[in-house]
Amino acid sequence: MRIRSWRVFIGMMALVAAFMFTLAACGAAEMAPAADGEAAEMEEKAEDAEMMDKPTIVFADLSWDSAQIQNAVARYILENGYGYETDAIFGDTLPMLVALRANDVQVNMEIWLPNQEEPFLQALEEGSVEVVGKSLEDNWQSAFIIPQYVADANPNLRTVQDLKDHMEIFVTPDSNGKARLLTCIPGWACEEVNANQVAAYGLSDVVELVNPGSDQALQSEIRAAMLKQEPVLFYYWGPTTFSFEMETELGGIYFLEEPEFNEECWETNACAYPVAEVVIAVNTELKETAPDVVDLLGKWDWSFGNQREAETYFAETGAEYADVAIWWLQNSDAWREWVTPEAADNVAAALAAE
Repeated sequence: MRIRSWRVFIGMMALVAAFMFTLAACGAAEMAPAADGEAAEMEEKAEDAEMMDKPTIVFADLSWDSAQIQNAVARYILENGYGYETDAIFGDTLPMLVALRANDVQVNMEIWLPNQEEPFLQALEEGSVEVVGKSLEDNWQSAFIIPQYVADANPNLRTVQDLKDHMEIFVTPDSNGKARLLTCIPGWACEEVNANQVAAYGLSDVVELVNPGSDQALQSEIRAAMLKQEPVLFYYWGPTTFSFEMETELGGIYFLEEPEFNEECWETNACAYPVAEVVIAVNTELKETAPDVVDLLGKWDWSFGNQREAETYFAETGAEYADVAIWWLQNSDAWREWVTPEAADNVAAALAAE
């Protein structure tokens, strides 16, 4: 009897052990998804913490197309390639330079020199701002441009001083009996330069400066006049998509001769603009808070080819700047040279999901 009882006891213990093993296995199986979920949650929290460690990069949202498009491209790359949050503050050249110095803005993609030279040199000297890259190719600009057909019809109109004898060509109802000069955009540094040039050339009694209001309005008025073969005297710059259009589709442009640029005469703007250098500037704190952003901007290469492609798509489609940036990134490989391999993969994945 004892032997049988012992055997029964052993058998019962074996059954209990088997049951407990089965219960433990089931519990482990049930616990696994929770562990997986916990791991995913921890990973998500780690990613959130990494995002919190990164500053929000604020761009100067300048009021012309090339700057707006470059901003949109850079912001897409930083957000999707590097995991930064970005923002932008809209404004014109001089207020945005003040914001950059104060670190209210961290990146300005288009500082035009020498237009903004005096306040920009002050910012460099105080150490609040630093040049980190080149934005556009070297650009020309002038406030004394006429259509080629006007130059052909008036062979004695070749210099800014010739305007004194040909003022009537450009007189309009809103020009107070003077030659109407469609000048720079209000708030841009070139607005003051153009006014100084008119005074320095002794043309104040001959030329009436008229502000167009915006880049788009300036383009529209010039295009309308050239399509109708009407006289127009204006300020513009290049290379841009619109300057290319004027040269190839609207009959060409002619630059009235001005005194050649030198540093001395530029102090009073009594000479022609030099070739403009367009640079990317950042607040100096960005080098410590986001060195990978500074590295990206140092490799930036927004050539006229890139600009023309993007601006042409923008003009033809009327798309938002953010959509223009996505289109350009999807249709160009140029940006891959500016970013890290990991960022390139991240951006490509984001573009594929658009």
